[in-house]
Amino acid sequence: MQSKVQHTNFASLSFGIGANGTLATEAHLLPAGEFRAEDGRPFDTPSWHLTADIAAKVIAKLAAKKNDTLVDYEHQSLRAEMNGQPVPAAGWFHGLEFRDDGLWATDINWTATAKKLIAASEYRYISAVFLYYTQTGEVSEILSVALTNTPAIDGLASLAALTKYNTLPNNNPLPNGDEDMATEKEELAALTTNVASLTAENKTLQTSVAALTAENAALQAQVKAAEDEKAAVALAAEQAKHAETLQAALASKVLAPAQKAWAEKLSLAQLTEFVTAATPLLPDGRQAQADLNADHGLTIEEQAMCTRMGVKPEDFAANKKAAGK
Repeated sequence: MQSKVQHTNFASLSFGIGANGTLATEAHLLPAGEFRAEDGRPFDTPSWHLTADIAAKVIAKLAAKKNDTLVDYEHQSLRAEMNGQPVPAAGWFHGLEFRDDGLWATDINWTATAKKLIAASEYRYISAVFLYYTQTGEVSEILSVALTNTPAIDGLASLAALTKYNTLPNNNPLPNGDEDMATEKEELAALTTNVASLTAENKTLQTSVAALTAENAALQAQVKAAEDEKAAVALAAEQAKHAETLQAALASKVLAPAQKAWAEKLSLAQLTEFVTAATPLLPDGRQAQADLNADHGLTIEEQAMCTRMGVKPEDFAANKKAAGK
């Protein structure tokens, strides 16, 4: 929802703060009714406007502030950002009052320096800078109060650049805003509907995520079961091949019956390597000596040892020969 922008501007008026340097604890800030400045202002609306109802809103805004309102010198609080000078206080107040002749600041607590300056007639006016709606001219807020000797402040254009109040968001709504309020209610209803729709969509997405999470877990379980089954099939096939190789070696007399228990402990690769390298037994159970000593000259027991150790018979024979020197 886009916030409507109510165009405002600000102006300044000045009133005397006492005759002949007399000190007052209250000051007239703005007149009542429709009013204009002697220099012709305002130029963006027919006139400024202040009634009891309008003043009540201005007073409420000031009362809502926790801190007292500053009275400075020559509106330095608005110029400090540009000139970098300090902002000494001339006084403080927290109360506003609407009277027949306009808006007054009450219970002003002047500083000692300000009292001396006023008593010496070195300052004769108090000036209020205020915000107003350009559409209606109605005063919306007191922005700054200052002691001054310039009844109409020069350089308001430069002050506009210093302050950030040329436009205000919708926290200062125009009066008689029934249409705006109706529009805001419609926008609020649309937002409420949108939030409800997004909430429902979020719940649907959460349900989908939960379902996908469960489905993923089931798929992972299936993959693991398939891998376990594959491993079991491979193991069974290896065991069957081992038994087949062992029986063939016994039948072909490559292995003696006494070697069966030993051969059963070999892996399929070790058993295959041994059977491939071994020679059949003679009728009396001995291996042929010519084959036994061919190439490496190892006995059947030494060849079996090579198989268990994963050592090539040639390497074993070489090490045996080197150790015998």
